[in-house]
Amino acid sequence: MYDRHVGRLVAQGVLRDAEAVPLGYLGLLDPDAAGTPVGRMSQGQRRRLDLALALSGRPTLVLLDEPTNHLSAPLVDELTAAVRGTGAAVVVATHDRQLLRDLADWPHLRLDGTGRDGTAG
Repeated sequence: MYDRHVGRLVAQGVLRDAEAVPLGYLGLLDPDAAGTPVGRMSQGQRRRLDLALALSGRPTLVLLDEPTNHLSAPLVDELTAAVRGTGAAVVVATHDRQLLRDLADWPHLRLDGTGRDGTAG
């Protein structure tokens, strides 16, 4: 599924062939899961496949809403490293305490419209 999706992006001119990233390189699915039919994947595997499909087009903006749900601790660490290393703008909505600690140096926008320190911003 992933390879077909990337092939369509290349054919449509959205992505150059040289920019295509193999699914295995993303580290989101192990080789066994990558070969599993989507209908037989676990919920977590499907979420990781969804993320791989979204990232395959090299977006300039990534919106992540509770991205650590259904991810193992090592994958959360990899996700954190990936969002820190991307050239895309990243917006993360999360309650995950570890992810919040890992991204503590990022700008924060609280839902009540105040900044990290509680003052209007």
